[in-house]
Amino acid sequence: MKKSLLALATLGLFAGAASAQSSVTLFGIVDAAYGHVSANGKSVSGISNSGINSSRLGFRGVEDIGGGLKAGFWLEGQLFNDMGQGSNATTGLNFLRRSTVSLMGGFGEIRLGRDFTPTFWNTTVYDPFGTNGVGQAATPGMIALGTAVATGTNAVRSNNTIAYFLPGNIGGVTGQFQYGFGENGAAASGTKANNYFGFRIGYAAGPVSVHVANGKTSGATAAADTKYTNIGASFDAGVVKPMVFWGTEKNGAGAKVTGLELGLVAPVGAGEIRAAWSKYDVAASSNDATKLALGYVHNVSKRTALYGTYAKVSNKGAQTLSVANNGLSAGAAAAGGGSTGYEFGLRHSF
Repeated sequence: MKKSLLALATLGLFAGAASAQSSVTLFGIVDAAYGHVSANGKSVSGISNSGINSSRLGFRGVEDIGGGLKAGFWLEGQLFNDMGQGSNATTGLNFLRRSTVSLMGGFGEIRLGRDFTPTFWNTTVYDPFGTNGVGQAATPGMIALGTAVATGTNAVRSNNTIAYFLPGNIGGVTGQFQYGFGENGAAASGTKANNYFGFRIGYAAGPVSVHVANGKTSGATAAADTKYTNIGASFDAGVVKPMVFWGTEKNGAGAKVTGLELGLVAPVGAGEIRAAWSKYDVAASSNDATKLALGYVHNVSKRTALYGTYAKVSNKGAQTLSVANNGLSAGAAAAGGGSTGYEFGLRHSF
């Protein structure tokens, strides 16, 4: 009996030690807004989600495995909370936003799974609206503005990836390298379709942040390849934080779109003003577009905010870019015409 009690006590001691070195966190964001968008003589009003932050539900955890090493996981799913579903009505909640497992240490981090691509990060970090809501830039997957056969594969995330991140203690220098496997089946054996390789490297310390990124998604043919190159920078002066983004996307068939975004974030009392002007130039054509966005976020508390955003798109030539957000859309703008939209919302994080 004494031996049994001793064994149980010893087991409890080890279990307590293990749990003390591990942590699992439930986290998320619920963001909903009333919005109104207009394009090509049509107007649509309704409730949308993710006006200033992407609604999400996730689980993440880290375990100290000794020897200066840690293991971790991250499962994060998108929420369309305006309709009470996951990323679409068919599959419900999934973990398509991010689904990774990691090994971390003094060497940096090795991460495997579905994750954001290095070339996407500049488009969201240096966009005052964080590629959310009616004010977001059209820079992720902007090659679609220049060709009807463009694909959004790997424009934001990539499946089946292995990535390496530099350690965070090398004087502000940050870096990420990622390779994604297309994992084509027997019918497409020998092709590199949907394979991705990209990197992002730069400097972020104090008020200065600047990063350059480059990547490529392989298509079923060389003409369907998509290449991404971009650079972003910001300077936090306290009273205002200006930022700039420049990027190009082109495919193997010769289509090319170049985007330029100038933005700023300015603290005002308990909130902040956000503003952005962006231009999209389609090579060898007059089918270009510009977008102007202005918004205000009021922080009611550390986790809760009220916000409002207005955006306007002006097209040239045959371009049909419009203002929209997560299903709230009036359709494409008239060729060479304009589109407007606004939204007022509430965001809560936990």
